[in-house]
Amino acid sequence: MFNSMTQPMYIKGDIMLIAKYNKFDQSVEIGDLNNPSDGWVTYDPTQGASSDELTEICNSLHDRCLLAELGVDGFKPADQQHLIKS
Repeated sequence: MFNSMTQPMYIKGDIMLIAKYNKFDQSVEIGDLNNPSDGWVTYDPTQGASSDELTEICNSLHDRCLLAELGVDGFKPADQQHLIKS
C-alpha cells in the first residue's frame, strides 16, 4: 500500500507518516505507517490535523509534495525519487 522509497515521510517517536500527491484529485494524501489499514487521507491545510503538532508535520509533508510536483529545485516528484545508500 505504501511505497516508502519514493514519498516524503516523517518518522519521530510514535509518529510515522507518509505523504503522496494524488494527480487525479490534485490533492495531497497522508497515511499513517503505524495504521496502514486506515489507508490514505486527503489532507487540507486549511483544516489542519487533530493537534498542533500533527498540523505542523502534515503541513510540512503537504508543502514538500506540492514543491516536488511543481518541479522546484531540490524536490523531485515521488515517481522520480531514488534511494541512495551512503
